[in-house]
Amino acid sequence: MADAMEVTLFDAARLKGRDRRTQNLSTKLTQEEEKELQRASAAEGKTLSEWAREILLRSARKAAPAAGHESFVLTEVVGIQLFLMNVLSPLSRGEHLTPEQYQTIIKSVQTSKSRVTQELVAKRLSAGEQ
Repeated sequence: MADAMEVTLFDAARLKGRDRRTQNLSTKLTQEEEKELQRASAAEGKTLSEWAREILLRSARKAAPAAGHESFVLTEVVGIQLFLMNVLSPLSRGEHLTPEQYQTIIKSVQTSKSRVTQELVAKRLSAGEQ
């Protein structure tokens, strides 16, 4: 019988730098569906549960970037808005921008667009809660 120290070391070695998996997910299959999945997992040299986990996570992660992508696009749109407001304001008054002023505006937009986007989203979300 293995002592507690051996079991702990064995478990730690199996985790390989990942969190312990503690959650279960189940579904019902026909016998034919189960055989089909068993064949697919065996073809990749994996257990059915390991193969299914990878397939499910891969599918979920394909869908998830859309939200991240939307956030990126929104940040870039806000950046364009900031840039246009900062450039067009002096131009509309008949003023000219020096190359140094132009570069300063670009740097300012690059450093502030993420923060401004987060503030705008937070403001909209809190307005929606009221």
